[in-house]
Amino acid sequence: MSAAASSAGERKRATARAGSSLGCRPRRVGLLAFLVASALVGGLIWRQEQQRLREARGQAASVAAERAHDVQSSVERALAPTYALAAMLRPGKQGIPAFAATCDRLLRHFPEVSALQLAPAGVVRQVAPLAGNEALIGVDLLRDPDLGSPARHSRSSGVPLLAGPLRLANGGLDVVGLLPIFADDLTHGRPFWGFAVARMPLREVLRQSRLDDLEEQGYAYQLFSRDPETREKELLAASSWATPVDPVEKELLVANAPWSLSVAPVAGWADVRGLLLEVAAGLLFCLVLAWQAAWQARLMAASRAHERTLELRVAQRTADLQRFAEVTAHHLQEPARRVATYAGRLRSQLAGRVDDPEALLSLEFIGQQAGRLQELLRDAELYLSADQPRGPIECCAVEPVLQSLLAKLAGPLAEAGARISIGPLPPALIDLPRLGDLFRVAIENALQHGRGTQALHIDVSGERTGEWVVYHVSDDGPGVEEEYRGRVFRVFERLSSSGDGTGVGLAIVRRVTESCGGQAWIEEAPGGGCRLVLQLPAAEQSAGAGRAP
Repeated sequence: MSAAASSAGERKRATARAGSSLGCRPRRVGLLAFLVASALVGGLIWRQEQQRLREARGQAASVAAERAHDVQSSVERALAPTYALAAMLRPGKQGIPAFAATCDRLLRHFPEVSALQLAPAGVVRQVAPLAGNEALIGVDLLRDPDLGSPARHSRSSGVPLLAGPLRLANGGLDVVGLLPIFADDLTHGRPFWGFAVARMPLREVLRQSRLDDLEEQGYAYQLFSRDPETREKELLAASSWATPVDPVEKELLVANAPWSLSVAPVAGWADVRGLLLEVAAGLLFCLVLAWQAAWQARLMAASRAHERTLELRVAQRTADLQRFAEVTAHHLQEPARRVATYAGRLRSQLAGRVDDPEALLSLEFIGQQAGRLQELLRDAELYLSADQPRGPIECCAVEPVLQSLLAKLAGPLAEAGARISIGPLPPALIDLPRLGDLFRVAIENALQHGRGTQALHIDVSGERTGEWVVYHVSDDGPGVEEEYRGRVFRVFERLSSSGDGTGVGLAIVRRVTESCGGQAWIEEAPGGGCRLVLQLPAAEQSAGAGRAP
């Protein structure tokens, strides 16, 4: 399969992955955003609803307390005539003169009271108005089946007490206020005299307390009392068309009788309409947020897919350009070699036949430039392929590779009068061809730039530091100034236009080391001069390692 076909297949697979991401991931992101937003909005709505319920119950409790106070005040006001009657009694008397006229005046000011009574020793003797209440004369309150228990309790405790409600023959309800009266007798202390009694229609008492206004405010209510002994609930008043559900209750003490008022909204505590509006608004918000999140996820997925497509295209274009450059450099070497060969043959054929020195010089120049072109093309091809192994990656012993290389460079070394010192060289994890290129470039660089008036000394050594092995190729030449030590690794970068070299060698060194995960740099040698440092992955010595390239 060709590289173009492989690249096209990779682009198709990338496009399919991008399409899958565009189809699935935005939906998952939208669903996740919807669930998270729903949880948050639901919690917020629940919290607001709880707050609203607390406020509604607090407001209902406030309304119940206000109406309970009105009921209590109304009953206490209705009991005021009994205190007036008690104040009018004379010592030793069993009644009040002109009782009817006195009560008539009192009843005008207290319309909620239907009748007033005096009961010496607990037996009713005087009633006003008498008309319609004749049957009450002679009733013993202490033994009455309806009023006996509260009357005896009031006599024993000495406090006024509200008894009832009592169901009348006409279907109405009355409550009875009992005020115990004690005579001032220095001989016998304060003996019980009897009762001043006020009978009050319950409906009239409650009307004075404006209890029915609760229905106009949207509340259902119940006013009830409990039997002190049985604790049974006895309903006194209630809203006409609704029963309170889960009400708030207010306890009130009416003339020492415990009553309770329960209040609740007619429509219930839940604001169904408001809650539905909040849920609808929250759902709309969650849907919009989920749509926005899905849209953003789709845009991000599309952007990433586009980036991957661009990366694949750039990688393909880069690979195509690199392949083109490699092939070009490789195929141009043959024309350059032929130019150099034929220039040399032509010069040898014309030697002795042509007396023109300029023609011979031109032929020599053509041969030199053709040779330099060969070197440039060779180094360019090596640079372009420096990041790709040209053999198996294995544990390579350096010394055999270095000995084979020195044998090939024996001529240039002898011409330069160079002396080589070889120290310990731990094995490295790399392919043999590129390992040979590294040391060839390093030694050739030392031969080209380390020449001086004295004989050149080149020292090659290495050491292992953890997972890396570091090689040093040092010479005692003039060295490289610190500000130029980074520039020399650039392609076609030469510090001097004179001398040999293509300006690609150190760039090859850096590309090879970096492709292996290491690095290369230049530093000053300990005794002066230049030191090229090569860092490569370390490897253990194994069988078959150390083969010369």
